[in-house]
Amino acid sequence: MSHSIDMTCWKCGAKLKNLLLPFSRYEECTLCKADLHVCLTCRHYDPLINDSCREDRAEFVLDKEKANFCDYFKVNTHAYKRKDMSEAQMAKRKLTELFGEAPADDADLEISTAQTEAEKALAELQRLFGDTKK
Repeated sequence: MSHSIDMTCWKCGAKLKNLLLPFSRYEECTLCKADLHVCLTCRHYDPLINDSCREDRAEFVLDKEKANFCDYFKVNTHAYKRKDMSEAQMAKRKLTELFGEAPADDADLEISTAQTEAEKALAELQRLFGDTKK
C-alpha cells in the first residue's frame, strides 16, 4: 500500500509535494533533477559513522548522491542542509583583492549564481557587442 509525503530536496531545497511511497529508484526532484532514492535522503544516513549508514545489514554504497537499490531505505523528509557560502565568498574576496580586482558585491554573487549558462552567455555577448535590438 502506498501513501504520499511532502519533503525537501536534499540538493536544491525545493519543496516537493505529494510524492508516492515507496520511492522508485528513478524518483527525482522536479526542479534540479537530483535522484531522491539516495543515501543522503535516508533516515539511516549518518556521515559520522563508518560507511555513513546506521543500518548494519545494508550493502555499502560508494556514491551517496546517486540512486541505489537499498532495501532499507527510509525517507528523511528534511535531508536538505543549507550550505554556508560565507567561507567561499571570503576566499573569493581575498583572491580578487590579491590580484587588484574590484571585489564583487554580495548581490552580484547571488544574481550570477541564479543565471543559467545561456543567460550568462547572452549577457556576455551584450556586454561585448552592445545591445543590438535598436
